[in-house]
Amino acid sequence: MGGFALAHFARSPNTRLILQHLACMWVLTVIGVFLGILLPPWIVLPLSIICFTLLIVTYFVRTIKLANAILYSIPFLMGIMLFWVTQFFIHFLGVVLVLSVFISTVIIFILLAVLGLTLKADISNWGTYLFVTLIVVVVFSFIGIFIPVESMFLLVLSAICVLLFAIYTVYDFNLIRHNHVREDEVIRMALGLFLNFINMFINLLEIAAYFKN
Repeated sequence: MGGFALAHFARSPNTRLILQHLACMWVLTVIGVFLGILLPPWIVLPLSIICFTLLIVTYFVRTIKLANAILYSIPFLMGIMLFWVTQFFIHFLGVVLVLSVFISTVIIFILLAVLGLTLKADISNWGTYLFVTLIVVVVFSFIGIFIPVESMFLLVLSAICVLLFAIYTVYDFNLIRHNHVREDEVIRMALGLFLNFINMFINLLEIAAYFKN
């Protein structure tokens, strides 16, 4: 059954396009990481604000159709931010542990993708519940930024984020399996998969930092 699902996935109309766009986004992320090495910190802050603004619009303002170039700018800006974020965690956790978390995230992401593709049931109706959960998580994340909270609160929030984006990954690949992705949604779907991975990776680093501390 798993082999049949994967073969069906390979034959679905927009699968190749989604994977191609996802690969291009990772190339842009790598370029952004290398550019982040050269940029001074005072430039990174406004770029981060632009990136978060685009993320909010992408996730929560679905009525606005962003140009493909704008959607592609998000992985590039994320690459710049990712360099500075990983530098912090490398300083705190060490290169080996950060690399281990990254490899673990890759393995988890692949397993979740296979689960979404082999899941016979159509779970497209989960979208509303996941979106509401995402809004709640974002609200509590902002509370954690502006109001002092216990470290246990941040640990629980990170764990919920990992679980949420893991379910989102299964959900997105299940949408692809059941051909719910239209041609004009291909780039947004690829971006969603990319952001699922990034969010799981960063929140797993947060959890590792908590236990290391």
